Amino acid sequence: YVLTAPKIFRVGASEKVVVQAFDYEKEFPVNIAIRSFPDKLAVYSSGHISLTPANKFQDAVTLTLQPTDLPRTENSVKYVYLEAVSPHFTRLKKIPVSYENGFLFIHTDKPVYTPDQSVKVRVYSLNEELQPARRETVLTFVDPEGVKVDITEEEDFTGIVSFPDFKIPPNPKYGIWKIEAKYKKNFVTSAVAKFEVKEYAMPSFSIIIEPESNFISSDKFENFRIVVKASYFYNKRLASADVFLRFGIIEETGKRMMPRAMHVTRIENGVAKINFNSKEAVSFIGFQSLEELDGSYLYIVASVLESMGGLSGEAEFAGVRFAVSPYKLSLIATPLFVKPGLPFFIKVQVKDTVDHFVGNVPITVTAKSFSEQMDETELISEGSESGRRKTSMDDGTALFVVNIPSDSKTLEFQVKTADPHLSDENQASKTYEAKAYSSLSQSYLYIDWASNHRILEVGDFININVYPRSRYIHKIHHYSYLIMSKGKIVSFGTQKRVRDLEYEHLTFQITQEMVPSARLIVYYIVMGEETAELVADSVWLNVEQKCGNSLDIKLQSSTEILNPAEVVSLNMKTQFNSFVALSSIDKAVYGVTGRGKRAMEKIMLHLEKSDLGCGAGGGRNNIDVFRMAGLTFLTNANADDSNEADETCNEVLRTKRSNFKEQILKEGERNYFIIISASKFAHPEIRKCCMAGVKAYPVTETCNDRAQRIRSNEKCISAFIYCCEFANRLREEEPNKLLILARMHFEAVLELDEAEVRSYFPESWLWEVHQVSPRSKTLSVTLPDSLTTWEVQGVGISDKGICVATPVEVHVVKDIFLSVYVPYSVVRGEQIELKGSVYNHRASAIKFCVTIAAGSGICSFGESAASGLRIRNCNFKNLDGGSSSPVTFRILPLELGLHTINFTLLTAGNSETVVKTLRVRPEGIKKELHAGFTLDPQGVYGSIKRRQEFRYKIPLNLVPKTKIDRSVSVKGHLMGEAIATILSPGGLSILTNLPKGSAEAEFMSIAPVFYVFRYLEESNYWHLLGPEILTSRTQMRRKMKEGIVSILSFRNSDFSYSMWKNGQGSTW
Repeated sequence: YVLTAPKIFRVGASEKVVVQAFDYEKEFPVNIAIRSFPDKLAVYSSGHISLTPANKFQDAVTLTLQPTDLPRTENSVKYVYLEAVSPHFTRLKKIPVSYENGFLFIHTDKPVYTPDQSVKVRVYSLNEELQPARRETVLTFVDPEGVKVDITEEEDFTGIVSFPDFKIPPNPKYGIWKIEAKYKKNFVTSAVAKFEVKEYAMPSFSIIIEPESNFISSDKFENFRIVVKASYFYNKRLASADVFLRFGIIEETGKRMMPRAMHVTRIENGVAKINFNSKEAVSFIGFQSLEELDGSYLYIVASVLESMGGLSGEAEFAGVRFAVSPYKLSLIATPLFVKPGLPFFIKVQVKDTVDHFVGNVPITVTAKSFSEQMDETELISEGSESGRRKTSMDDGTALFVVNIPSDSKTLEFQVKTADPHLSDENQASKTYEAKAYSSLSQSYLYIDWASNHRILEVGDFININVYPRSRYIHKIHHYSYLIMSKGKIVSFGTQKRVRDLEYEHLTFQITQEMVPSARLIVYYIVMGEETAELVADSVWLNVEQKCGNSLDIKLQSSTEILNPAEVVSLNMKTQFNSFVALSSIDKAVYGVTGRGKRAMEKIMLHLEKSDLGCGAGGGRNNIDVFRMAGLTFLTNANADDSNEADETCNEVLRTKRSNFKEQILKEGERNYFIIISASKFAHPEIRKCCMAGVKAYPVTETCNDRAQRIRSNEKCISAFIYCCEFANRLREEEPNKLLILARMHFEAVLELDEAEVRSYFPESWLWEVHQVSPRSKTLSVTLPDSLTTWEVQGVGISDKGICVATPVEVHVVKDIFLSVYVPYSVVRGEQIELKGSVYNHRASAIKFCVTIAAGSGICSFGESAASGLRIRNCNFKNLDGGSSSPVTFRILPLELGLHTINFTLLTAGNSETVVKTLRVRPEGIKKELHAGFTLDPQGVYGSIKRRQEFRYKIPLNLVPKTKIDRSVSVKGHLMGEAIATILSPGGLSILTNLPKGSAEAEFMSIAPVFYVFRYLEESNYWHLLGPEILTSRTQMRRKMKEGIVSILSFRNSDFSYSMWKNGQGSTW
């Protein structure tokens, strides 16, 4: 008999246990139970099966460890007993217990946020059977320094857990934030997602850098072709543009730019091409050969400036690797365990340096075998015909067969490329060692998956060859098999052996339960002269990533191009009744962050983590085969895994990019000019002075004039002047380079005749959940006012699993429109130039003019007053069909805060207004001065003191026209008066809207709210705040939560709190 089960039991999960008996003729029962450890008194779960000739004496029972029986505590149970009782045998097995159960996936509406935005987040929660888990879930928001700033929990009713928006604190720490999800009780399952907080504005168009290949080897070292493509986000190519290409080298130690390698060219009809000489470029920074660069990456930055318009954009690419050999070798479906006397199939796959298949590459294999006495036998010699192949064009693989001698203990083989265009030192080579399977009766089994290997999909029938070898082969009557996936036994069976065949065909169908991968274990029991022996082999199967519940989202529209604010219909179809979570993101966001891994791919990689097995299959012996497949077993066939230690699995079956390359691809944008000029200065403070000098300053002042305001040492002033003059020279050399503060592409189109204002330009929207029943639903939605391409995504949850639909792209554009670039923020008193473009995608020419209207806080040059706003005079120009024209506006921000600016395009029949918001920040650095004293009007603590005078001088370096805030904090026996003030709707409003900014101010404004909330809760006097009791209570809870999040933003990495963000810890 053989009893098999997962080697770990997960609390709350249904675990299948398979029992099989051999050489029995009559039916008999088997009782399977999970008992308590170590006393065996409690029975947590049990089942009963009958082994009969009809089921080939093989059957299974499903057992579940309920969380109520084994609650998770600090002293949680770590083991249980698996018990099997029958008339013929009684066995007991100790099994580890895990509280990992289910899967959590965190979904945010977009990957990057500005400080004034909120994070929309929801969690998809599934149990081990990939059904809605319906468990209470907890979310924790963690800032870049590891401080937990918010914790929230929500119930799960559908598998889609929707959480309230997370408002980013007013003084956030910039960088990568984390969201941690976990279940509130019973289980330790968790998930992590990341988002970035930074100041940014949306780009105007997408720029794609396409190198001719992902590596540079000897044949491309002096002539490497690079293509730059640029198109607007509403899916139209740039007609004409200037391209500035800059290059650098990225090594483990950092990035080095190549100043003499700059290329200037033009984009025509959205495409530009250049040939890059790497050898010449790297020689200027000290490299002389490809060998010195091996493993480094070429860094490419493309800056694109419209020829006829006024907008610009920039993109970077760091995916081209310098490689002495352009190839990488790996084995596919080839476990490194051989069976003496049986063939061994080697499947080699050739990829380039960034994991793309390469076909038609000559491959050679040499192989030799070693016996137990280390006698060497050459199996495939160098240059032999059996050791030469070419990789296929489909998947870059080549297949070799090695016949293993019966006395073999070890096989050594080398695979090597034989590209005729490369020298021997540039060929890729790899050496492997395969150990022989150990059997007491010299009985073996080999699963050949390599020769028929292919990508598997749900519904496919798979045909695998199984090779047996034994002195007692005439006694083998059946093969049995198990299929494991995600740590569970999902299928099992027995197949009769056909006599006198060299190998057998094992056929079964791929089911949804086997996604994203499965492990096939085949075994038989052979009766030797004295004892029986269990003989086994296994192999890992990769299954195509497909949904368990088909979800299809389509846009119902008569045209491919839509107008802003148009009403469209979205049709959702699912295979089963489902809940569908929708979201839509402006593709321009990917221009800020770069596109990450596809959502379905992320989900499948997460599901893969539940695999209990290790490696590509096989093992040193029968015990090792089951262990590496994720199974434990009980048998009387001369095998026992009770004393087998579970080793750490280090094998990776799905390749992952190296951390170095991930770091390269995530490198943020850098200003090339700043890097070169600042690199002269080693000291960080002096380098900061240089960086300040490089910044553009539109108001006419010389570098020396600006340097006179610096209150620092001579080295800082010298660095400032040097870098300032350096940057000015570069600007003179590149007069066409657009110097702007950030990038943005929000568009609004207004019909002048209707005087309609369109000002809804979200970066994401359609954050909704809908029940699709019966299996189809049509939704009418109104598009935002942006001119862009929207990516609409749907995630479906049902009892059949999770599915991420193929995204739908919605293109929104107009024939004639205005686009104006507005930076994320500007500094008060600094003159800036706003640039934009007027586009005419019609065939005929038009006449146009553009005006600007701003409020009193913004000064726009060349404008006249009208109706409270200042509007610049309008001069009409001609604009040909299929072209664009630049427009510029010089403004000077005078007042702090958010200011609305209207840009109006006037043209016959197509007038429109673009409404933008300009954020004006103060110049200088905010500082606080403190003075404290004690008043004792009653003389309680000694002498009477009722008056205190202190002098406060206005600082000499105060920024002109800056508002000075003076506040007095009095601590005394005034709680009664304070409570009286708060216990009114007006008083509470005043308290919760006190000026903030410092940690102390935040704390002082929120602490009384806590006192009052507790008072009202305990006394149930909510009516004091008015009739809307629920609204008042909800508002106070929200204020308290925002206050806590805000205060935590002042927490430092050492757990102290500072008065100002990133300051030193203090007590107040």
